[in-house]
Amino acid sequence: MPLLPWHVTRALTETGRNVEVVNGVNPKKTIPIEIADPFARKLVGQYLENRESDIQKLREALRLHDFDAIRVTGHNLFGSGSAYGLDEVSRIGARLEQAASEQGSEEICRLVAELADYLRDVDVH
Repeated sequence: MPLLPWHVTRALTETGRNVEVVNGVNPKKTIPIEIADPFARKLVGQYLENRESDIQKLREALRLHDFDAIRVTGHNLFGSGSAYGLDEVSRIGARLEQAASEQGSEEICRLVAELADYLRDVDVH
């Protein structure tokens, strides 16, 4: 069976690894989010840490083809991200919800990787 691009993406998503260097270029970027209030900064930091468990749940649900669980998680991300000033989380959540409704495994895989990358790159200070 030939190796298709989505196989690579899925493997990276399932293992939690992301390619750091491609042809000598490091695509990793930091996404700074400045929050002046220490209490609010702590809340946003905790929210982001808790999203790591969502990544694991999404990967497992994708493995099991549990599109309803993916849809619900996407819906929850969509509803909560903007409340913390994280519009990107909401955007990805909405797209996950839609992809789950369409049972689009390849798109879900890509979006889970995108969410994992965002969570890795965001820097709240």
